Amino acid sequence: MADITITTSDGTKFTFAEGEVKQISSKITTNIEAMAISGTGASTAYLYDYEGGAKTITLSGILFETGTSRISGYSVDTIIEQKQWLESLCNGTQLPFTFTSNYESLSVLSASGPTPPYKGGFTNTKCMVQNLNFDEYEARVEELKFSLTITVGH
Repeated sequence: MADITITTSDGTKFTFAEGEVKQISSKITTNIEAMAISGTGASTAYLYDYEGGAKTITLSGILFETGTSRISGYSVDTIIEQKQWLESLCNGTQLPFTFTSNYESLSVLSASGPTPPYKGGFTNTKCMVQNLNFDEYEARVEELKFSLTITVGH
């Protein structure tokens, strides 16, 4: 996967190296309320979407060194520097950052409402870190397995 980046609110862009991110999973959850109608079948319930939906994106892969900094003008190349930079996103006072990848370049802009052909408008995918995991293996010092789950919002 190419061109997977996190851009912070101050414009700092962290770009994952080619091959580091092995999988990106998107999950949208909603809390639909179904109101069944007495004396009718299963397909006649009224459905209400009072709470809207939430989207999470999970990146999983392996951090490794390439000899090139992930951030222009700074040294963020070693595995420990990459790990520390990603951890710094979870600083207790998170600001939304922009996430882009091949298929997650934009997210639905719900405020625009549906437009023909019944899709919403789109905007940059703004996110915050929901959880970040690292798995270190004793025999694999040249790589660090990671999983990053981000929640889309604004």
